[in-house]
Amino acid sequence: MKKLFILLFLTFTLFILSACKSEEEFDFNKGELVVGLECAYAPFNWTEDEKTLSNHPIFGTSTFAEGYDIQIAKIVAQELDLILVIKKMEWGALIENLKEGSIDLIIAGMSPTADRKLSIDFTNPYYESTHVVLVKDDSRYVDAKTFADFNGANVVGQQGTVYDDLAKQLSEKGGATYHSALDTVPLIIFAMQSGAIDATILEEPVAISTVAQHTGFTYVTLETPFEIAEEDRVVSIGVRKADSVLRDAINAALAKITNEMRTTLMNQAIEQSPEGE
Repeated sequence: MKKLFILLFLTFTLFILSACKSEEEFDFNKGELVVGLECAYAPFNWTEDEKTLSNHPIFGTSTFAEGYDIQIAKIVAQELDLILVIKKMEWGALIENLKEGSIDLIIAGMSPTADRKLSIDFTNPYYESTHVVLVKDDSRYVDAKTFADFNGANVVGQQGTVYDDLAKQLSEKGGATYHSALDTVPLIIFAMQSGAIDATILEEPVAISTVAQHTGFTYVTLETPFEIAEEDRVVSIGVRKADSVLRDAINAALAKITNEMRTTLMNQAIEQSPEGE
């Protein structure tokens, strides 16, 4: 019985120590700021093969990250006097990697939704945009202005994002046929090119970039906007709940980036987005 008690006590102690370790605050003395993102979500972020004056190396690869998120990350790292490290990973793995400490921040066009706030914290917004409907430029939906104009359309959104919620809204309000969410925007584009999907919902900068990258696409803005919470209209930087000091330091850095500068950076990102074949 005594041995069992000791074993249980040691197990509990190890659990507590492990939990405490995972909740350690960001160490500014380490000199690095590790940022995680997809590097596949233009114009917020994408991957390039060649070094340029504005892109940044992707850790553990010979490739480089570019886009609006990268420029924001560079500004934040410079303001905090830290060396920026970019790690490329799948969208669905970002929050777990943040919580586990593999990365320090998520700067990936992520909205601070209520569900995500259950496990991580967010900074103040660093961008705000409207949502539009992407369609093929030769489809019968090219002149759509209302939800009802999408009656019968096959619609899909990206898994784990507000795009999926808005795809359901297009179905509920307009009579579109909702399809189960796909993992990435490139997969959605492929589905639309194949004719399986007629429409998807994107943030306007992403739609602009997509139209520039891929021939045969355009986007429409609905006269009556989607019903969407303010938290879903903006994107913020994800931080661990323990990192309140880091979060406050980032907010101070973001406060120095004027709205005019943010618009300029996004316009530059849209212009630089890789062209489709």
